[in-house]
Amino acid sequence: MERHPYRPGLSGIIATETEISQVQDGLTYRGYPIDELAKEALFIEVAYLLLHGELPSHEQLADFQTLLVESGSLPQPVIATVQAIPSHIDMMEVIRTGVSLLAHFDPQMEYGMFMSEVSNTQYMLAMLPQLIAYRYHQVNRSTPVEPNFHHSYAGSFWYMLKGDEPSQLEEEAFNAALIMYADYGLAPSTFAARVVASTGSPLYSAVCSAIGSINGQLHCSSGAGVLDALQEAMYSGNAEDWVCQEITKGKRVLGFESSSHKGRDPRSTVLKAYCSQLASALGQTEMETAADTIEDMMGKIQKVHPRVEWHASRLLHYLGFEPELFTPIFTVSRLVGWVAHIIEQTENNHLYQPLSRYVGMDQRKYKPLPLRS
Repeated sequence: MERHPYRPGLSGIIATETEISQVQDGLTYRGYPIDELAKEALFIEVAYLLLHGELPSHEQLADFQTLLVESGSLPQPVIATVQAIPSHIDMMEVIRTGVSLLAHFDPQMEYGMFMSEVSNTQYMLAMLPQLIAYRYHQVNRSTPVEPNFHHSYAGSFWYMLKGDEPSQLEEEAFNAALIMYADYGLAPSTFAARVVASTGSPLYSAVCSAIGSINGQLHCSSGAGVLDALQEAMYSGNAEDWVCQEITKGKRVLGFESSSHKGRDPRSTVLKAYCSQLASALGQTEMETAADTIEDMMGKIQKVHPRVEWHASRLLHYLGFEPELFTPIFTVSRLVGWVAHIIEQTENNHLYQPLSRYVGMDQRKYKPLPLRS
């Protein structure tokens, strides 16, 4: 047996121990099943749970909410920078730049050091929806909406993006989506955050590294592509024939696991239920029918389950969000998971230093160039 076996992508390697979430026996946050949290809790309660380890009391939740309200509006220099970024630049690139800028205006920063990761996170939780909403309205030449955190967090985020009030079902579905996104074990973006944190780098640096990772096509940015594929299947007139043709051509159907060895994503059941409710309420059952057909065929032919974005992209579509907002919305939610892992990493730190295996040229002798006359 090799002394140091090579595992591409560190597949199967246990890199750390965590008390935050586990995905082996159904997704739980700090021991609470995700489906119970999605049905009963507010996103801000789950944020508190992930950051502090326990669900908040009424007083603790009120204090947490008050800090969001008192964080104020986007700093003017951040607004000026966002305005100066060309409109064709991807929203996630703007978010990465904006979060880096926000570090300089965080009121919890003193003498060049951040005083509290949780307080910094509350500041980012207040600023990120404003940053996304401001950029969205700027690019679409619509009137920016004043921030308002007097609703639930999901309702406030909705209001900043849309300028109206969600229905009860819409708010419940959006709240559930934010909860579902908040953490998922050692996902690539979470691992990136922990690696940077392990070096002793500041919180905002670790968060920016996670944002860079989550913008990758193989991590979270395929949601818009999933929706495109589903609409293509619908327009073809026969979703079953469409998926069979895609498989025959050797194409990857976006939104499904690449391996038949992976189990069903525990978030799928809750998101699929909300998709069904929203589709019925909106009269868009044709898309749900096509999605169910494709899911059944992929299970029968390739023995694979849908990834979370298979359902999440439809849910956000039914809620009226443009595809360009899918990953930014994910980012707001996952922020609390990243910071929970960053805190856990720094409390029991170990610098990540994996090995690499050299497969280049054998040792060679250097031959000096001949001297020119």
